[in-house]
Order: sequence, then C-alpha cells, then structure tokens
Amino acid sequence: MSLRRIAIVNLTRLGDLLQTSPTIAGLHAMHPDAKVTLVAEKNFAEVSESIPGVDQVYRLDLDRLGHLLLEGPTRIGDAYHYMREVVRDLRAEDFEIALNFSSSRMSAVLLSLLGVPDVRGWAMTADGYRSIRTPWARLFAASCLHRRVAPFNLVDSYRGVAGCLEIAVDGPAFRIGEGARQSIASRLGEMGVRPDASLVALQLGASREIRQWPPESFARVAHELAGDGHRIVLLGGASERALAERLAAACADAPSAPLDLCGRTSLQELGALLERCRLLLTGDTGPMHMAAATRTPVVGLFFGPALPFDTGPYGDGHVVLHAGVSCAPCDHAVHCLDPFCRRTLTPELVAEIARARLADDTARVAALATQAGRGGTVRVYRTGFAADGLFDCTLLGDVAARPEDELRQAYRATWLARLAARPLPPARASRIDGVSFAALSGLARLGEELAGELSRHAARRAPRLDAVERTAREIEVLDRSIGEQGRVHPEAALLTQMFAFEKETMVGENVAQLAREYGRIYRDLQRSADDMLALLGGGRMAHEVNDGDLRQ
Repeated sequence: MSLRRIAIVNLTRLGDLLQTSPTIAGLHAMHPDAKVTLVAEKNFAEVSESIPGVDQVYRLDLDRLGHLLLEGPTRIGDAYHYMREVVRDLRAEDFEIALNFSSSRMSAVLLSLLGVPDVRGWAMTADGYRSIRTPWARLFAASCLHRRVAPFNLVDSYRGVAGCLEIAVDGPAFRIGEGARQSIASRLGEMGVRPDASLVALQLGASREIRQWPPESFARVAHELAGDGHRIVLLGGASERALAERLAAACADAPSAPLDLCGRTSLQELGALLERCRLLLTGDTGPMHMAAATRTPVVGLFFGPALPFDTGPYGDGHVVLHAGVSCAPCDHAVHCLDPFCRRTLTPELVAEIARARLADDTARVAALATQAGRGGTVRVYRTGFAADGLFDCTLLGDVAARPEDELRQAYRATWLARLAARPLPPARASRIDGVSFAALSGLARLGEELAGELSRHAARRAPRLDAVERTAREIEVLDRSIGEQGRVHPEAALLTQMFAFEKETMVGENVAQLAREYGRIYRDLQRSADDMLALLGGGRMAHEVNDGDLRQ
C-alpha cells in the first residue's frame, strides 16, 4: 500500500538527524507520492531542512517547554497550552504512519496523543506504560543495552523500523546551497588559503569530555600533517574555542598556523567546508556524520562509549581506530576518573594512519593496523557494506578477531533471518561455548508447551481458574529463568533482553489471546537460540540439555 502522509520524530542532535536521511530516501523510493514531515528540535531546524526528501519540518521548541516547566507552578498551564497546540497541529496532518526514533518518554507520550494508526518505535499504552512497537525498534532498544555485540549500525536500525531495509543506499545526505559554498570559498580566500590547497579538518570537541581526544594529541597530529603541506582547519562550536586556542599554542612552530573556524560557520557552511576538505579527523561526533554525508573521508577516533559498529561513519572507505580496552564501550552515564582509553590512541599512530588514508594507501593502513593490534588494544577498521548490503566494519591487519566479533556476526545473521527472511550463512568455527543458547532453546520449548497448556485451559467452556493461575505462575517462573540465563551468560544477554521487550509489549484482550502471544514469543526465542547455535558451530545442541539442566 502506498502511503501519502508520513511523520518521522527525531528529537536528538545533528548526527542522529543526518543518520535519518537514508531512511527518508528509502521511504520516498517506496512511496514516491508521500509527504514526509520531520518533527525535530527547533535548534536543529537548519539541518532538518537540508535533508533531501523532507517536505516539511515541524519545529518543536523544547527549550521553551523546559523553561516554562522550570519557572514553577504558575507556568505549568502555559506549558500545557503549548503542547496542546503541538498535538493539534500534528493531528491535523492526519498521518498514516509515524516513526519515533527518539527513545525519550516525552516523545513516546507525544506519539500516543497523535492518533496515528501505525506508530513504530517508542509510544505509550493507554495506561501509561512504555510500548516499543515493531521488532526492529525493540532490537535497537535491546542493542543499546548490550552494545558490545550490537549487530547493526544506527542507520540500518532506522531503515529496519521504517521497513525500507531492502532499498539500497550509499550513505547519509545533506543538501548544500551554492551560497554556503561561495561563503566558505570567500572565507578561505580571506584567510590566505589557495583554491588548490589540501585541507585537513580536525573536529576538536565532542558532546562530553569522555568522548573528546586531548587537544594536545590533536596538536601533534596537526603539526605532522602541516609539515606534509596540508592546511589544518579547526572545527567546532563557539564553546570549543578554548580547545582551538590550546591546539594553536601547541602548534606555534608548525609550518603553517591552523585555521580556526570554531563557532564561525553555519551548518550549511560546515557542510560546504567539509566538502572542500580531503579528510576529517574526529571523534564520534555530528560533524563526522556530516562528513559522511558530503563524501569526505573520515579517520574516526573511537573510545569511551563510542563503538564503530553501531555509530561509525556510514559509508565506504572511512577508517576508524577503536580503543578496545576491556571496559569498552562504557555506559553513556559513566563518569570515568581515569579515561585511559583515550591515551591508547597515540598521536604517532593517528598521524601515520591519516597520512596513509590521505594517500589512499590501503596496504599501509593495514600494516599500521597490524602493528597497533599486536602491540596493544587498538583495533583499526575500514567501513563499508557487507554481502548482506548493510553497513559493516572490516577489521584490518593481521589481528585476531575477538569473541564479541564472532557473537556480533552471529547475532547479525540471526536477526536478519528472523526479521528480514534472509538465509542463514554457513557455520564457522567458534571459540564460544553454545551451552547458554542450548539452554535458552530448551527453556523456550518448555515455554511454548506451557503457552499451549494455558490456551487449552482458556478454551474450555468453563475454565478452571486455579488451573489458569497455576500455569501462569509456572510461566512467570520460567521467564525468570530465561532472564537469569542472560545475566549469568553475557553472550546470551541480547537474546534475553529482546525476549523481555517482546513480553513487555505483548497485547491481548483475554487469556486465549495472551496464550497465543506467549506461544509466538517462545517460538521466536527458540528459533533465534537455535540459529545462534547453528552459526557458532559449537557447544551442546538444545536436545542435549536435559530437564535437570533447565531446572538448575
């Protein structure tokens, strides 16, 4: 069925909005006559309006709403009236489908008030409980809690929620106006930059200090690349001027002074500037995704909570260095007293990899990756697209894969089989013991039997309440056992988390309907556990785990 009125809600920052653009392109390919409305935070209206395929931007003024609520009880009525206007405006659009890519409770409440017949992503039930609608959205939510084995990039997760995963894309998109290009060309000319100069951009800041590479490390790389004849351009907001000043002071004896444009460009001008650069050196930031949208090569520095597999630059040929220390990736809420992971990415290694990427010398990048991997915890990846057509990171160099890499690939194939009807690839030799997946398969089999028993009780003309209650208690105990498998065996945690979200969003008006839903969810769990066993090619099969094992 062709859709005509589509809403996308994304109330996050620059990078997440840009990563929405492949989904918008896919939706237009599937529904060419559709009007796509992007509901975005007012401060990011400029980037929203520059995403191809967005027909209308609805600006949600979260700053105003927050100020009204914080001013005290006398302004709560004003906040209510503002949100009443928002709901009225959006309901008037009569959307046929709404995709909520923001996981906040506020966005979930908003979606539930719009009366859209098909809501995908985060919403609320009539009695105020969270409801993560569609399996792809639930998988994304589960992966956020178990990121070490997160199988899909954020872009592909969005596309899965929207149902356009089969539409080929090559990266995010950002429409740059000629005025912005001319403005940047004029600005660079005023700074004495020749039209044929080789520009290398450095994005100094990040959303949090733990995600920020030290400016002194950036300075040493800038000094080396300036010595090779490149002009260094410093990017960032006005709040990052202090970082730029520290870098400039450390580069006082460089062959050419860095060009400080922190806080001096609009988003359009930032896109035009990146389009002009030969390389961007950055952490996991919004400008990194802007560079991917302008097809500017990226050398990404990932440490702390940043992980290249789920938030890396979407496209072919970017290089990402990851500080794969034992605690990586840390939780976004962690306040680390010693973020030593940043120091594992040395300026010497980063400078050499940047040189090799500028020269498009893939053999040199691989050789450096081998040295880094053998000498420590650093892993170097090249971004691209796997045989399944989705984003992937290829480990470079003669470096052994880690168990989480095997798990990630197995989970990826398992979910593609379950959610996209893709065939399973052949099994590979694995170091992972499959006993936890075998146990989960057995528990799921018992769950399906209990669901059938509950269905039979409900189908009786005069159901025995005591029998229904007894079976329901057995199901509750079984579900606790399934959850414990994920807590005791981290390799199975993504499966058990997905199971928990599936149970959380289960709906049914009577016991018979709930029993059928129970049965479906247990069958899905058993199939996924069996697929993981088959892909890993190790451990005991489900039939080898006896009832005694399960009761333990």
